[in-house]
Amino acid sequence: MLVEILTPAQMAQADQLTIDSGVLGYQLMQSAGQAVANAAVDLLERRTGSGASGMVCILCGPGNNGGDGFVAAQLLEEEGWSVILGCSVGIDDLTGDALLAAEDWGDEIFSLSPRLWQDADLVIDALFGAGLSRPISGELADLIDELNLSGLPVLSVDLPSGVDGTSGLAGGACVKADQTVTFFRKKPAHLLYPGKAFCGDIFCVDIGIEEQVLDDTGHIAVENQPVLWIDSWPEALKPIADIDPLRLADHKFHRGHCLVLCGDATHSGAARLAARSALRAGAGLVTLAPPCDAASLVAAHVTAVMVEPVQDVASLGTVLAKRTYDVLVAGPALGKTQDRRALVYDALERDVALLLDADALSCLVDGIESGEADLSLLRESPAARSERLVLTPHEGEFARLFPDLSHRVREEKRLSKLDCAITAAQRSGAVLVLKGADTVIATPDGRAVVHSDGVPYLATAGSGDVLVGIIAGLMAQGVSALDACCAGVWLHSRAGRSFGPGLIAEDLPELLPSLYMDVAGYLSGGFHASDWTGGDD
Repeated sequence: MLVEILTPAQMAQADQLTIDSGVLGYQLMQSAGQAVANAAVDLLERRTGSGASGMVCILCGPGNNGGDGFVAAQLLEEEGWSVILGCSVGIDDLTGDALLAAEDWGDEIFSLSPRLWQDADLVIDALFGAGLSRPISGELADLIDELNLSGLPVLSVDLPSGVDGTSGLAGGACVKADQTVTFFRKKPAHLLYPGKAFCGDIFCVDIGIEEQVLDDTGHIAVENQPVLWIDSWPEALKPIADIDPLRLADHKFHRGHCLVLCGDATHSGAARLAARSALRAGAGLVTLAPPCDAASLVAAHVTAVMVEPVQDVASLGTVLAKRTYDVLVAGPALGKTQDRRALVYDALERDVALLLDADALSCLVDGIESGEADLSLLRESPAARSERLVLTPHEGEFARLFPDLSHRVREEKRLSKLDCAITAAQRSGAVLVLKGADTVIATPDGRAVVHSDGVPYLATAGSGDVLVGIIAGLMAQGVSALDACCAGVWLHSRAGRSFGPGLIAEDLPELLPSLYMDVAGYLSGGFHASDWTGGDD
């Protein structure tokens, strides 16, 4: 099923809509508290191998997150646990459902102190949930630092205290949880770094909110998974038993042709990686286009990939006129000289699907900084107008192309990477893949997909060039830009994780065939990507 991601504001709206429908707010809190109590028992059992009760310390804040902690305290005590509870405010300062929960707890409430967990087997962090938008400082920050140093297992309610639920940023002290239990839907901070790193294992539980509320709340993004793009999975990558019988007679020209612009003789490796990856991703034909003086060297290093020299804009036009190309890739080690920049500009004028990466993005930035170009060159290109323009920047390239949305600015202004990626996609008219441990794929119409599966083994030279090739190979077969980007990021991540330590970029294309068999398992699912309208409805 589709897994939507809600901002804290959208989650608050979902809560309110549920209450407006006749469900008591305290009933939702009791369900949340029950989920917290269950998670606490499970966490300690996994840690100790025993289901026996123990001592739990619960740290409560002033809002509904603290109320969830009060409910969990009562339930755990009823199950035979010893519970010691501390709160950041006095009971007289509590209001609403949190006050009801504190009154139902009815036992002693202590001031917050590290002494509270001195004899505890587990600590439950119910201080602040996803709605916190300011850094924690002062005595409470000192308390959190002491907790993180205690070595005790920590279960956070909704989100580790100190993490901004919308952006995932952590400007002050933050609880380092072993496990986080959240409700109804994940928030951006469960998927965006550094927030995700503080969460530990994340469990999202049902507390009685109906799915229909999403029709009113909308969602900021969805998680990347095969159900998003399985409907457009290319026939050539399916098991033969699943291929449409009418497609069994397909030949290579049915599977599309990629053209990959290539750098000079000493910088052709990146383009060759992209080209091989495009072939492995199912493209029927792939052609490399190096400068004339590098053509022989490049041809000596490829077999199934063809070579067509491209020296300048005129020769690019000649090559494009000679055959029909479905996708043009520009960027991997292309070079950043004036003639390379002219090639990028020319490519943007062509009526062909276009993927820009690496040096092509730098060429655009150089043109913008010199005043000879602006983002309208992207936005008004035939590729953008036909929804076939893809940009794949890492954070450094993104910062140069969109300086007011850079990682540094996001930290200073506490902006969300999701919001900034969507804004950049709208400005450029491109499907934008902002790469990282928490890759965000955003479209000009406001949709966004998050792939949060940090794989450190992918931090190796050439890894990004392989990703570009996979996306291009899928697009060559008629897969939409958004679906190709989502599927490409998923495959790339899975390949890195399956290989593990010692991975180099050359390994990645060879891992793809086994992953296609994994994808085959999703082909019989009932969800259709066309059911997803996406965005903040």
